[in-house]
Amino acid sequence: MILILGGTLDSRQITEALLAQGKEVCYSSLTNIATDKFQEDPKLTKISGQLDGNTLRENMTVYNINLCIDATHPYAREISENAIWACEAMNVDYIRLERPSHIDQGEDILAYDTYEGARDYLIGSLGKSDQNVLLTTGSRQLEIFEGLSRERTYVRVLPTSGVLKKCENLGYKTSNILGLQGPFSVEMNYATMMEYNIGFVVTKDSGDIGGVKEKVMAARKAGAKILFIRRPVVAYPKVVSTVEDAVARGMQAK
Repeated sequence: MILILGGTLDSRQITEALLAQGKEVCYSSLTNIATDKFQEDPKLTKISGQLDGNTLRENMTVYNINLCIDATHPYAREISENAIWACEAMNVDYIRLERPSHIDQGEDILAYDTYEGARDYLIGSLGKSDQNVLLTTGSRQLEIFEGLSRERTYVRVLPTSGVLKKCENLGYKTSNILGLQGPFSVEMNYATMMEYNIGFVVTKDSGDIGGVKEKVMAARKAGAKILFIRRPVVAYPKVVSTVEDAVARGMQAK
């Protein structure tokens, strides 16, 4: 059986392609949001929740895994490192699907290795501007942006009860919480930026499939600066860059 670490659009594409070719797949994601999108299939096993290295090893044993395709988000460093360790320990082949980077060049583009670097830039810039900030990096790092004006910061996050509650607990008013699930078109991004007078957009380098191109195009149309958070560095032992390559590797698995 093939273990696919997912929660992303490309991971679902890989899973559906392999199932269509008769492969048995164990699909794992952090929440049920991704697993619920699959139709029932006798060849598909779905698991959800946080996986540490030991839990991964247990699942590899239980489901007789012979290949792990890591198609998690480019910023999910912990699960990738856990998977690499577990695969080495269990002698299971590991393949990483790494989306091509999409950080454009230009005076309106800034890139930072840390969230703190972007936050410090914003704190210094808001005092010189009457425009606002749009955070599109998710809810997990929101604490890092303490110090930014809550009235001038808008957060676009998944509309789950836990995420919305976290935003409220951090002091964001409901008027500044945009609970939406992407992907978003250029038009949708642009309308959001214009509606909330956005001059600074903070985003991850999630690749084209993560909607980065549309976000950058909209920000440039709106005259907003784009602040990229660079991807974490992970020593992936084997990497492919397309869904098709990942599926081809999966078809070779016994």
